[in-house]
Amino acid sequence: MSINGKYVYSVELDTMQDAKDMVSIATKLKGKILLKSGTKFSINAKSLLGVIYAKKLNWSDIKLICDFDYYHEFEKFIITEDPVVEESED
Repeated sequence: MSINGKYVYSVELDTMQDAKDMVSIATKLKGKILLKSGTKFSINAKSLLGVIYAKKLNWSDIKLICDFDYYHEFEKFIITEDPVVEESED
């Protein structure tokens, strides 16, 4: 199910290799793909520098927010199976 086209997954990035792998996947996909921690911080998941920065800051409760349902592409990082659909802030 989708509301305003946003799919939200809780994810973990345990290693720097995980961060690099996520960016590698994200850059090949269409639409906006963001990583978000809480309500204050969000970065483009297609930006290696941004994802590494988030990893270095030890973000907790990281959410992956996508315009499309990319569950299978990011399955390796997802820690909850069912997507939570979020209203668009645009």
